[in-house]
Amino acid sequence: MSLDIYRHYFDIDPDYFPAVNEAVINNNPDMWKKYYPHATFVKLLKDTVSMLRREQKRSIWVEGAYGTGKSHAVLTLKKLLDADENETRDYFQKFQMDNDLFNKLQGTKNSGQILTVHRYGSSSIRGDHNLVFAIQESIEKALKEKGIENKGNSALKGAISKWLSDTVNKNYFNSLITEEYASLFGGDNADDVVEKLNTLSGDALIALMDKIFKVADERQIKVLSLDTTGLAEWIKEIIKANNLKAIVFIWDEFTEFFNNNARSLTGFQEIAEISETDPFYLIIVTHKSAGLFDDADKDKSKILDRFIKPTCIIELPENMAFQLMGAAMEKNSDEAVLEDWEMTVDDLYDRTHDSRKIVKSSANISDEEYITYSSLYRLVVETYILCF
Repeated sequence: MSLDIYRHYFDIDPDYFPAVNEAVINNNPDMWKKYYPHATFVKLLKDTVSMLRREQKRSIWVEGAYGTGKSHAVLTLKKLLDADENETRDYFQKFQMDNDLFNKLQGTKNSGQILTVHRYGSSSIRGDHNLVFAIQESIEKALKEKGIENKGNSALKGAISKWLSDTVNKNYFNSLITEEYASLFGGDNADDVVEKLNTLSGDALIALMDKIFKVADERQIKVLSLDTTGLAEWIKEIIKANNLKAIVFIWDEFTEFFNNNARSLTGFQEIAEISETDPFYLIIVTHKSAGLFDDADKDKSKILDRFIKPTCIIELPENMAFQLMGAAMEKNSDEAVLEDWEMTVDDLYDRTHDSRKIVKSSANISDEEYITYSSLYRLVVETYILCF
């Protein structure tokens, strides 16, 4: 039997995406429900539950090679933390996941509000000022999206705008940026800076804040800066004032942060240490951590000690290709095709007896896994050699 004869029995899921990022999931809000929870994702989920239950007062480091689905994994994790009980239960039941893990996860979610934060990319983060501002900005954005009142001290951006609203302060700052720092600000005056503070976002806003930080550092204008100690206190205040169970800060594509700040990681360590005393947790996503530090680097062990060990390595086992194919494939819903399928399937199984053994062996598919496969998924496994 050729591929042309039986390919009409199934369809590829029209919502399947070979690569997933935040934009894809935001545009397809239910897509996370189709993410296949392979063993390394289950470990990530278990570590997260352990972390939120304060069984391990550490953050989580997610790592893996290109193409292993790290971004999809952490975005699915975020969705599970945000989902209601019915959606969470449906996900666990769909993939026949451990019910005890579901109970622990849901019990943790029921015990208090968890604020999840997601940030992507770190190439613009150079130094503690950028790091502090990026974290604060992202938390404030998440608070606003969830309708949670920001009961902490004034945000850094807001504090700067407020400081510049004073005529004396504004005139002093204006004299600096239009004279000594004119080239840095490209001809902008204080009014221009205030306007941009209120309109820019993302990397453009970070770049502007970086210029302000430079002036603040060199001129010792303390009100225009916030160090990591101040950020830690602000985070603790936000958690306490809003009675939050936890803040989970997921930072995807964090590799470049270490490349850009290899010799100045003290501030990052201080932020990661918050989890030891308060429920603020980082989930950073990088490529292989082993290549980020020199073995002789004295900070290596200090930094890794701030995270649950072993790190969560997202990887695809040899049989994962079949699991992903099975998750992306659906039976053709046409009644005539389904009827023909029922008449054909037994014969097809008999004809693929030998190829089935070869594929199961080469892909390390266990008998237990094989038995749990749907009939369509089994067809993919059994006829892999004939099809491909």
